[in-house]
Amino acid sequence: MSSCGVRKAHMIYTRGFAPHNNYSLFTANYSLKWVMLLNLNIKNYALIEDLNIEFHGGFTVISGETGAGKSILVKSIELLTGARADSSSIRSGCSICTISASFESKNPQIRKYLNSLSIPFDDENTIILRRTIENTGKSKAFINDSQVNISSLASIGSFLIDFHNQNEKHSLLNIDSQLEILDEAAQISDLKEKAAEIYCKVKDIKAKIEAMNLSEAERERKIDLYVFQVQEIEDAKLENGEDEKIETELPKLKNAEKISSLCEQTISLLYSGENPALSNLIKAKKNIETINTLGADASEALPLIEQSYYQAEESYRETEKILSQTQIDPQKLNDALERTELIKKLKKKYGSTIAEIIEYKEKTDQELKVLRDYQENADKLENELQIYTKLLNDICEKISWKRKKASADFCKNAAAELEDLGMKNAAFEIKFELKEPSSDGYDAIEFMFCANKGEKILPLKDTASGGELSRVLLAIEVSSKLRNDMTAIFDEIDTGTGGKEGGKIGKKLKELSKNKQVFSITHLPQVAAFAKTHIKIYKEISDSRTRTMAKILTNGEHIEEIARMISGEKITKTALEHAGELIKTSTTLL
Repeated sequence: MSSCGVRKAHMIYTRGFAPHNNYSLFTANYSLKWVMLLNLNIKNYALIEDLNIEFHGGFTVISGETGAGKSILVKSIELLTGARADSSSIRSGCSICTISASFESKNPQIRKYLNSLSIPFDDENTIILRRTIENTGKSKAFINDSQVNISSLASIGSFLIDFHNQNEKHSLLNIDSQLEILDEAAQISDLKEKAAEIYCKVKDIKAKIEAMNLSEAERERKIDLYVFQVQEIEDAKLENGEDEKIETELPKLKNAEKISSLCEQTISLLYSGENPALSNLIKAKKNIETINTLGADASEALPLIEQSYYQAEESYRETEKILSQTQIDPQKLNDALERTELIKKLKKKYGSTIAEIIEYKEKTDQELKVLRDYQENADKLENELQIYTKLLNDICEKISWKRKKASADFCKNAAAELEDLGMKNAAFEIKFELKEPSSDGYDAIEFMFCANKGEKILPLKDTASGGELSRVLLAIEVSSKLRNDMTAIFDEIDTGTGGKEGGKIGKKLKELSKNKQVFSITHLPQVAAFAKTHIKIYKEISDSRTRTMAKILTNGEHIEEIARMISGEKITKTALEHAGELIKTSTTLL
């Protein structure tokens, strides 16, 4: 496979204007589940040849001229979190593009998910995502260097990044997430725990009733089957461990005749036959003693021959013992073989061990009792179901009352935030519908939104779009004090707004960044002025090729970039002064 030559970009390890040694202060405000994007590496994607960016906590602004490639950063992160890949996005002349990023997270759900995939997750809480796209259309995904499918990449991404743009990946567009936000505002975790406990009991009772809800004929058939199974196991009179005992005895029973014959031969060779070994050893011992008396040193040979005699004698006695314990008993062998076959038959039907067979018998005994006492048990369960159903409805009613009470304040706060963000005619409501009582109550809720006065209010996911959606989501996050702690990316949240609203957007993004890492692609200097870190995206031409570049700005460069955003390419003294004032004002507003 051909590859594209790589020319290193002038990246991005210089510190920005923000005091990044405040990293520890930033993370100290995080909850136990915080997430942080540490770096992003892009090779041969669109106009990017080789780009490596390190990120920090707090509020990061990404700016640049139209067409410079700001959205490429967002799209590359989307690819890392499961977005559909397109081989046409590979840099011209290259055969493959690679995107990777590392995150730090303490979310226990991430560890649990990675464990389910048998993917290592080190003590540093680092997650590395990587995606490769080939010009053949083939795409590969990796988590911590373990290859996974794209859906796994999307699943892990749902714990890491909240996108605030035209797509539908933001967690706040999910009905379950909306309910979780409202419940946090209503402070009903204790009630929900109780509801879950009662609901579990209701489900258990219903399952028992359903299991008992058989026709008379079906019940009798089950009784007959269970009676037969219990009787079959009882008749076998099984004892724990007897199968192992039989398996140990069987070889001896099968080979009893041969064992006896060999024992007799051994006894003859050692003791009772012609010229037995023990007699020969005694003669040899006497010969060695004589040699010793004749002047030769046989002191070492003598104890050896004595030891040989004693060992041979012990061997003879052990063989005699084996012979006495060996019985040629065809009936006992036949009984053992039949017992083995019976146990094998029962194991095939009721369990892989005798203990499991006995356990099955005891369980079946209980089920027999339930079937025989059907009517009594059914009445008892129906009474229990009524009691617990009423308890569940009562607690669901309390949950619903608290939700509706919290909903009024929640909607009021969200509407105030929306107005502050320049959406004066916007309407925000929470729709309540009834559902079957469950572990989280009987409310089905959904966030409803309308941007323009007089228009029909619709589900949030079906109405707002683009920068408008980003502002709505920002208003909800700020008003709800939401702490989902995922890294938030706002793509041109200021679209269609002016400087006054931009300043308010910047302030709220800065406020949001106290509890999570926040990125914003922006065209407004009023938003950029609030940044802790400012990244500029720009293009340069060299070797007759255009490349998208990026740079973390110093304090002076930060001012110059905001001045450019104010006045255009020609930066005037007035624009620089205005940029300085915006930055100064942004620090006093917080």
